[in-house]
Amino acid sequence: MLRALVVVLLVVLAPAGCADAPVTPPAPDPAAVDAAFLSGMIPHHEQALDLTAMVDHRDVSPGLDAVALRIDREQVEEIGQMQGLARARGLPVTTAPHGGHDMPGMADRATLDRLRTLQGPAFERSWLDTMIRHHEGALVMAHDYLAVGTDETLRRFSRVLLTSQSREIAVLQELRTSIARP
Repeated sequence: MLRALVVVLLVVLAPAGCADAPVTPPAPDPAAVDAAFLSGMIPHHEQALDLTAMVDHRDVSPGLDAVALRIDREQVEEIGQMQGLARARGLPVTTAPHGGHDMPGMADRATLDRLRTLQGPAFERSWLDTMIRHHEGALVMAHDYLAVGTDETLRRFSRVLLTSQSREIAVLQELRTSIARP
């Protein structure tokens, strides 16, 4: 009887041992994750500098002028930090051209060209809308890094970026609501 039970169990349970185990994808290479984050975030910040440069020498509200100057200074500082972090880690950072449509929040060429043609409140509204989307894209990128990145310095940088860009979005939105509709 015991022998029959063992045979039945072997026949019934043997196929379970032969089933393919679920395949777990390999963990991403931490250095590749770090390099990808920096390779995306640096040109993202560079486009913000392109946007802030559009405010220079235009007749814009003092609030917009001040926020563009503040964003410009912060982005320049953060680009320097990211380049230093990449060098310190020996990471190859390849920056995409500003087209970077695959990066969240990046303005496309048509949007940038249109901004260059606008003046007055129409420029201010469009610029603010573009910069808000741009900053929201940076938030997505920082959250994405925090989900998989393991470098503690880059994680801290991402958290600081989340805080500063969220504050700037609030300022940009407040400024946006203060500009009268046409």
